[in-house]
Amino acid sequence: MDIYELLNKVTKNDNYESPWQLLSRVKRDNLNKSDVPLFELVKNVSSMERIVSNSSVEFCPMIVTSVNRTFAVEDITENDYKVLMSADIEKLPLIIKALVADILWTQKREFSYSQIAAKAYWQMFKMWYKGENKLEVLDMLRRAVCVSTQTRQTGQTSLYSEICAWIDDFLSSNEEENDGFFALDIMEIFTEQKKCDVSRFLPVLDKIILKNRGNIEIAEQAYKLKTQCLYKLKREKEARANNISLADCYISCSEKILQQEIHGAVRAEDYYLKAIKLYRDNGEPKKAEFACRRLIEIQKEKAENLCSFPVYFNIEGLIDYIKTNMEGLTFEESIIMLSWTVRFEEYDSIKKRVIKDCKKHIFTSMAKMTLIKENGQIIKKLPVLDIQQPEQDKEALELHMHHYMLEQQQSLGDVSIGRMLSFIRERFEIDSSKLEFLVKGNPIIPKGRERIFQNGISMFLKGEYYEAMHILAPQLENLFRNIAKEAGALTERLEDDGSSTEKVLKSIFSLPELLDCYNNDILFMFRGLLNEQVGANIRNKIAHGIIEESECSSGACLYFGVAVIKLLLLTSLQGHKILDESEKLKHFEPTSKDGPLIYRIYSDDVKAT
Repeated sequence: MDIYELLNKVTKNDNYESPWQLLSRVKRDNLNKSDVPLFELVKNVSSMERIVSNSSVEFCPMIVTSVNRTFAVEDITENDYKVLMSADIEKLPLIIKALVADILWTQKREFSYSQIAAKAYWQMFKMWYKGENKLEVLDMLRRAVCVSTQTRQTGQTSLYSEICAWIDDFLSSNEEENDGFFALDIMEIFTEQKKCDVSRFLPVLDKIILKNRGNIEIAEQAYKLKTQCLYKLKREKEARANNISLADCYISCSEKILQQEIHGAVRAEDYYLKAIKLYRDNGEPKKAEFACRRLIEIQKEKAENLCSFPVYFNIEGLIDYIKTNMEGLTFEESIIMLSWTVRFEEYDSIKKRVIKDCKKHIFTSMAKMTLIKENGQIIKKLPVLDIQQPEQDKEALELHMHHYMLEQQQSLGDVSIGRMLSFIRERFEIDSSKLEFLVKGNPIIPKGRERIFQNGISMFLKGEYYEAMHILAPQLENLFRNIAKEAGALTERLEDDGSSTEKVLKSIFSLPELLDCYNNDILFMFRGLLNEQVGANIRNKIAHGIIEESECSSGACLYFGVAVIKLLLLTSLQGHKILDESEKLKHFEPTSKDGPLIYRIYSDDVKAT
C-alpha cells in the first residue's frame, strides 16, 4: 500500500483532528518500503506545534525541556525538503497537505506551494467551522488570509475575494455562530488587513453589542474591535465616543455584579479600573473622578469581605533561646546580640530562592499577584515571571525579591525581634546616653546627626515605634546621600532654569559611588525597606504622612529599626571594643552566617567608611 492510500484510509473529514492525531492511528506494516522515509518525515513535521498570528506562522517543538526537545523545523535537512517536494502533495489528506505546503512556502519560499497551502486551509475552514475546535479552525482561516495577501492573490477572482464574499454572507446570515466570539475573531482577522473595508463590520458590531448587553466579555471585545475599525477609517471622534460607551458598559456591569454576587467586588474593581482609564484617555475627567470615588468604596467593601488566615508559632524554644543567651548580658552586649537577628543576605541568594519558589509553584506563578492595603486599595500587581527565563526581566524579578524579603522581615520582626526587644525593656532602663557607643566617632553618621540617631534608636528600644520611624527613616536616607556625596557622587539634579533638586532615593541607591562604599546586598535590603512599593516602603509612607501608628510596630518596621542598629555597629569603634572585651559574646556563635561581619571594622560589606 502506498503512503497516499494509507493516509487517506484513516482520515476522518467529519470533524477536525490534528496531523499528529491522524498519524498516531496509522500502522505502517503494509506500507511500501519506498514510502517509509516520506512517512517518517511527515510524522516528524506533524509533531511540531504551530503558533499562528494574523501575519505569520511559527513552527516550534511540541516539548522543550532544559536538556532536550522534540522535532523542530531546523531539524529538516535539505535532503528532507527534496523528499517533501518529490511527494504528490495533491494526493495527501487536506490537513497533511496544508502543513507540508505551508512548510515548503514559509521555509523555502516556493511560490506554488503557497497557493496549495492557502486553498487547503480555506477548504478545511469551510468544512469544520461549525464544529467544536473553533480555535484551530480560526487558525486555518488566518493562514488562508495571510498567505493570500502575502502572495498578492487579492484580485476579483482570487481566493481572497472568495473568502471575503463568504465572510460577508456569513455575517449577514442568521447562523448561530455569527453573533459571538467566533464572528468577532473572524472580523478581527480582516481588520488588520490593509485593503479590507472595515466599514461593513460596523453594523454587525452594533448588533453584537446590542444583543450581548448582559455578556460583558463579548460586548467588551465588540466595543474594542469597533474602536479599531473607527480609527482605521479615521473617524477619531466616533472612536473616542465608542470608548466612553465601553467605559459606561463596564460601570453598568460592575454594579450588576455587586448586586448579584456576594464576593463580586474583585471583578467589579477590575472593570472600574478599565473604565477609569478609558474616561481619562477619552476626555471625560469628571466621569473618571466619579468612578474613582466609587472604586474606593468597592475596594473598602472588598477588604471587609476578605478572609484572614491565622498562622500559629510555637515560640517556647525562642523564649528559652533568649533567656539562655541574653541573661546576664550588659545593655550594650544585648544590643549587639539583637543586631545579629538581622541578616544582610546576599542578593544572589535571594534571587535563587525566589526563582526556586517560582519553579516549584508553577501554577500560582502563572497568575499575577495583587498586593493590597488594609483598605482594599491596590499597592501593586506583581508581574508574572517567565519560568523558563526568570532573569530576563530584571525589574520584574527584583519586585518579586523585594516582596519575598518583606514576607521574611515581617515574620522575623513579629516573632523574634519583638520578643528580644521586650526582653531588653524588661531588664534595662532605656536611656539615650547608653547608646553613645553606637554613634560616637561613627564615620558614616553625618556630622551633627549623632544625637538625633541616638534619640531615634532610644525611642525604638523603648517601644515608641511611631516616633522612632519618623526619625530613623529620613535620617538613614540622609546618611546614604551623605556617603554617596562624600564618595564623589552628584546627588542633585540640575534643572533647566539653573535650580537644583535632590535626586530621588531610588537613584541614590543606584549611584556607582555608593556601590563602591557598600555592596549591593546591604543597599538592596534598605531599598526595599525604605523605598519599594512591594517592600516595607517606610520612607515614602512617612514622607506622605500616611503611615499608621499600628504599622510602625509591625514586623517589617521592627526589622528596619534593628537593621539601622546593625548598620551603625559595622562602623562603631566602641561597639567593636565591647565585642572584643565581652567574654560572653566572644564565645557565642551567631546562628546567621553574617554574624561575624561585625567583628571587623572594615568588613567586606563596608568597603569604605
